[in-house]
Amino acid sequence: MGIMPRHPGADYPGRDLMLLLQSFTTETDRYIEALVHRHGMHRTDLNALTAVIDAAREGRQITPGVLGSTLSLSSAATTALIDRLGKTGHLNRRRSETDRRQVQLEVTESARERGLEIFAPMVDELLAVVEGHSEDEVRLLSAFMQELRDALVRAREKALAGGRDSGAA
Repeated sequence: MGIMPRHPGADYPGRDLMLLLQSFTTETDRYIEALVHRHGMHRTDLNALTAVIDAAREGRQITPGVLGSTLSLSSAATTALIDRLGKTGHLNRRRSETDRRQVQLEVTESARERGLEIFAPMVDELLAVVEGHSEDEVRLLSAFMQELRDALVRAREKALAGGRDSGAA
């Protein structure tokens, strides 16, 4: 498939799907913004906790420098973020066991509980939809969503590198 038309309202194969994905993303953002605000957090707080949890899930430790780079934050903003999450009891700093000069970050049980409070209602609703589909349908859609996610990563990397061949609509 070639490059899609780049003007608003252009019609192309898959346009309705792209609009649905855009709407899904917007609703996800609205949900998260409303819930983090309700719990006295910032969106960046949640993004930071997610990055630390993801690193741990992958068996990696995450340092303040890596966190700042992952979130595209300056050193000062990263420090303020880590301080804020530390004061609320959601994040701990600890010295590396292999290099005492290095600080590693880890989420606390209170952060995991807060995440459950924020995401459980959303997950319950989404799983109710998923459960209405066959295993084959879920497997197919899961593979499709992974391909779309990977495409977004590539698009971001190309856009940040100044690439003009991203094919974005």
